[in-house]
Amino acid sequence: MVLAAVFGLGLVTPASAHAELVRSTPANGARLEAPPPEVRLRFTESVNLIEGGMRLVGPGGATVTTAAPVSAGRTVTWPMPADLPPGSYVVTWRVISSDGHPVSGAFSFGVGAAAHVIPDSATGSSTGASVSTAPWPVLAARLAGYLAFAAFTGVVAFVLGCGPAARTAPGLQKLARLGLSGGIVGALVGLLLQGPYTAGVGMSHLLDPSLLRETLSTPFGLAMLWRLALYTVLVPLAWRLPSVTNRPNCWFIPAAVAGTAVAIAAAGHGAASGRISDLAVVAVHVLTAGIWVGGLLALTVLGRSVDRDAIAEFSALAMLSVLILVATGVVNALQHVHAVDQLFWTRYGLLLLAKLALVGAALVGAAVSRQRLRQHRIPLLSVRVEALLTAAVLLMTAVLSMTTPPPSEAAAAGRPAAAARGESPARNQQVQMPLGDGRTAVLAVLPATTDGSLLNLVVTDSSGRPVRLTRVDLKVSNPGRGVAAIPVPMVERSRLWGARYRFPLSGTWKVTLTVQDQDLNAVVTAGSFAVTGSTTG
Repeated sequence: MVLAAVFGLGLVTPASAHAELVRSTPANGARLEAPPPEVRLRFTESVNLIEGGMRLVGPGGATVTTAAPVSAGRTVTWPMPADLPPGSYVVTWRVISSDGHPVSGAFSFGVGAAAHVIPDSATGSSTGASVSTAPWPVLAARLAGYLAFAAFTGVVAFVLGCGPAARTAPGLQKLARLGLSGGIVGALVGLLLQGPYTAGVGMSHLLDPSLLRETLSTPFGLAMLWRLALYTVLVPLAWRLPSVTNRPNCWFIPAAVAGTAVAIAAAGHGAASGRISDLAVVAVHVLTAGIWVGGLLALTVLGRSVDRDAIAEFSALAMLSVLILVATGVVNALQHVHAVDQLFWTRYGLLLLAKLALVGAALVGAAVSRQRLRQHRIPLLSVRVEALLTAAVLLMTAVLSMTTPPPSEAAAAGRPAAAARGESPARNQQVQMPLGDGRTAVLAVLPATTDGSLLNLVVTDSSGRPVRLTRVDLKVSNPGRGVAAIPVPMVERSRLWGARYRFPLSGTWKVTLTVQDQDLNAVVTAGSFAVTGSTTG
């Protein structure tokens, strides 16, 4: 049902999860007759600047001294010196997305001279965003935060809604305190790790005051502060678990837990679009996940001492939580995955499928638990398996939260579609290149325009079955326009090779392909295809 919903619902407006560069002024590779008064970058969401994150590299490779850039929402404006000498210049930039992830890229322009067009995969644009890979301490801190929140939330939900008598159980008391302590430590460590992570420096700068100040000035830093403050408030209220059921704690503590879920969402993908509805969906997803996973941890800790009626009550609560969890999860998936092929061709999509598989396995465990409960048996073993699977789901969630979602094909929302302006739609191109021994290489260019293309390559044998390759080298050139061979890095996905590339010029392009199979046999072949001009003006 989850997979059917993901594949079937296609009308939800997608929201970017990391900032993507919509356009730059000057454009990548532009030739100018005079120095530009400023460089302007427009992103899909609000961004924050990093000290020293933007550099202008001159013709000789030296950094040009400039004024400080200014960020205003989605736009970064950077004044340029008026006396730039003629030559080719490269702008490198690194900023922080609303969700706290650093993104970077580069583009070029020339002053009175031609500029080398930087490949689209390095520009940070919607067709080639570049996002820093999170180091393992950042990922570990995020996972610890999720587990701590789930542990405390599950205990509170179990005590208030399922088994109030369990509030005196020593094991449950330890689990609640572990969740509170872990939540505080996780929030504090995550706050300190963010500075070195976004600045791209080593973890030896963990206590750098300037990096901490920069982090606290971002939406991510503010969300983490709220998270830390809410945990701190919860400590005196819930450190002794029996006090959770006292008035007014039985109302205030759940409200504080819900506020913590909002803070967790605001420090992640929930804050990317800037819409309250998206933040609410992610917050509800976090909260229901905490109730389900934490409740299972509570049952595991209680073991056979738990009352059967309490298990029955939790079974009903878990069912409701799972239904809401699946619904919000589907909405989240549709916000980040814009086409079915992105589930199989992108790292984010594959991780999402893996998470769905784990959720499905956990639901099977839940079904077994409910069946045993109907048979008047204590489902201790199946609950433990379910708890382990949901913990694995949290691990996958932590990895997903640090993974770049697929780029939106229409990141520049303000750009009208070509069909709306009466232009002809973009044309796709397919090149078939023989490799000998009955093998054929088929390269699809989707679409073959200067707006950005998806290159898909498959090599088949004489019977049409895909051939496994160990190496693929693809180069494109345009001899008629004086463009020498440009390497295009290809990535394999289940015997299919893919890449994204933006052709800088229209015209007839030549592709030179070198493939190597498992027997170390290398074959070189070539073909050509036509690239049309921009369909977006």
